Amino acid sequence: MRILVIDDSTEDTALIIRWLQQEFSAIGHERVETAQEMREALARESWHLVISDYFMPHFSGLCALQVLHESGRDLPFILLSGQAGEDLAVEAMRAGAHDYLVKDNLTRLIPAVKRELKEALVRRERRIAQEALRATEARFQSLVEQSLVGIFMLGQERFTYVNPKFAQMFGYRQDELIDCKGLLDLVATDDQVPVMLNFLRPLSEKKENVHLFFKGRRNDQQLIELEANGTRTRHDGNEAIIGTLLDISDRKRAEEQLSKLSAAVEQSPVAVVITDLKGNIEYVNPKFTELTGYTEMEVLGQNPRILKSGEMDDAFYRNLWQTISAGSDWHGEFHNRKKSGELYWESASISAVRNSDGRITHFVGVKEDITQRKREVDQVRQAQKMEAIGQLAGGIAHDFNNLLTIINGYSTLLLKDLTQGTVMYREAEQILKAGERAADLTRQLLSFSRRQILEPRILNVNEQVRSIEKMLRRLIGEHVELVTTLGSDTGLVKIDPGQVEQVIMNLVVNARDASETGGLITIETANCDIDRAFCLSHPGAYPGSYVRLSVKDRGFGMSDEVKRRVFEPFFTTKEMGRGTGLGLATVYGIVKQSSGYIEVISQPEQGATFNIYFPRVFEKPVEVVEETAEDEAEGRQTILVVEDEPGVLQLVVQTLTKKGFTVLETTDPLYGVTIFEENAGRIDLLLTDVVMPFMSGPKLAQTLLQKNPRLKVLFMSGHTDDKIGFEKVLEEGAPFLPKPFGSDALIAKVKQTLGDSLSAAEEQHLSGGSY
Repeated sequence: MRILVIDDSTEDTALIIRWLQQEFSAIGHERVETAQEMREALARESWHLVISDYFMPHFSGLCALQVLHESGRDLPFILLSGQAGEDLAVEAMRAGAHDYLVKDNLTRLIPAVKRELKEALVRRERRIAQEALRATEARFQSLVEQSLVGIFMLGQERFTYVNPKFAQMFGYRQDELIDCKGLLDLVATDDQVPVMLNFLRPLSEKKENVHLFFKGRRNDQQLIELEANGTRTRHDGNEAIIGTLLDISDRKRAEEQLSKLSAAVEQSPVAVVITDLKGNIEYVNPKFTELTGYTEMEVLGQNPRILKSGEMDDAFYRNLWQTISAGSDWHGEFHNRKKSGELYWESASISAVRNSDGRITHFVGVKEDITQRKREVDQVRQAQKMEAIGQLAGGIAHDFNNLLTIINGYSTLLLKDLTQGTVMYREAEQILKAGERAADLTRQLLSFSRRQILEPRILNVNEQVRSIEKMLRRLIGEHVELVTTLGSDTGLVKIDPGQVEQVIMNLVVNARDASETGGLITIETANCDIDRAFCLSHPGAYPGSYVRLSVKDRGFGMSDEVKRRVFEPFFTTKEMGRGTGLGLATVYGIVKQSSGYIEVISQPEQGATFNIYFPRVFEKPVEVVEETAEDEAEGRQTILVVEDEPGVLQLVVQTLTKKGFTVLETTDPLYGVTIFEENAGRIDLLLTDVVMPFMSGPKLAQTLLQKNPRLKVLFMSGHTDDKIGFEKVLEEGAPFLPKPFGSDALIAKVKQTLGDSLSAAEEQHLSGGSY
């Protein structure tokens, strides 16, 4: 124990120490006489007790007591005095001394010291506790005041305390809330009842803790999402609620965005795959499982290589990994294999996923099944290819028609001038046969290129099948059975009758050649409606009502490669000499020219089905009566011939002149108008080509008919670019002579067109007129 003694007498100090040593063995002490010495001693050492003389020459006990107080030390202070007196003791105690003793009677010193040391210890412990409490309160106050969570105390339905964060959350000052508002004043209208029933009432009914989500209303009326926690407590002897509020608006928005993103990925129409850096799958969405046939559990932890089909080389995959490992995006197409073994195409985009530090942590792939799209692109490309071939074939056929008209026409004239049985007659006959065969090939090319001029009629496909059924049976032979299943209510179509027969015959012949060892060929007809879904998967088809003509066989069938080329002209899988490769090309051209659609269904060794869809019409068929003309020996009418091909023109002029017709000729349709005007009243028939430079045949006919409505018109052509417009002319009954033609066909068609009408000259004579 260390004692600071303030006394001017060393003897008195020694006496005091001896008294204390009777009870306390280890005592350290220091004597001081002045205020300055006392201040230095207090600053230098730690003391347990201060004993001071009351009266000293230069210092006093009361002054020492004041110095102690100024130092801020809380030490036991005992005053000693040589004088006894109640007044001195009272004065000392009022000044702050803990005890007052007389020097002549130190028997009370030891008990006084013990008592004061004990009380000092109690005071010290109390002070430490109070300081700790104040520190705790300060820390708690700081924690509450600076908390990022709103904290409130609610008593008697009013806030008794809110921290700054709580006030800031609602846009108020603290004093605007305390004792002024209750919790319901800060709750959105729609959520006030739930807060009352699920938060305030449970707490008032002795429930210890409550947790609730609701919407709060700020001072500016903006709504915020809140999470509340509350518990019961007591404050100032009353029941109260202490709680916390957390503004979760940002979290709710983030959760909603995450939920939307999750829903978007889960419901995405494309497959989504997430892998780790080694390519091991960590996530796939439902579309992936739908596309590949693998369940989520089957692919988790697996590598996407389980989808490899073997159709892509190793260099392809090396390039992919080098690209994405470098952090770049990769875009491309995979030819993959499903769990079922089915091959499919997918378009994929693969990107690196980076964390906040920019480090790649995952790869994400977005994949779309493009099998159907690639199939459609192939179909469109094939259609474009067929169109290009068709244009080429049509252009060639046009020029060949003119040449064959000349060859076949002059061959016919030559045969008429030669004696049958002679060598020259037989040679000329071979020229005509070759020309006629070439004409057949040309007609097939025109059919494929859709430039052949049609004379469509409204007819029933069933009747067309029945009309050639016997011929078909002879055509296919006895080793193949032919079955017809014709719909009882099959609708009508508008098409050239000859071309329908050509379609049926070519398809049946193709089926026969695919069934060399025998089999069954079936011809079926039925009504059919094509919807938008069918059109999406069959480019070139259009929605509507159709009549379907199907030809099925059980023959060799076709591979995908053969199906892609089956309608190309001159493409054939038959050996040399067994076909021209124009049969199915002709079918394709006729169907397309008739605004129809053709579908091929076939697999190797499983036969083939050709479905032809002709647009259905709901008009009544018009009965067509073929006109006949008498084979008069000589013609007597005047004919204006307009043909831009000089060789064809000369053939026509020569043939008509030999039959006695008067012929006016030109290769220029504009000059043809001049000839007609110069020979007004003399011309009985206009024989004109359809396609000519400067003016088409129909336009020339329209011009001349305005000048003479009684003029007869006969068109001739091997093809037309404006087939739709010209077919309307034919539907109105205009006579037509297709190229190539022979001289007999020309004379017959001219006489049929003129009929029994008199020549213009004869009519003038009978009417008494003159030129």
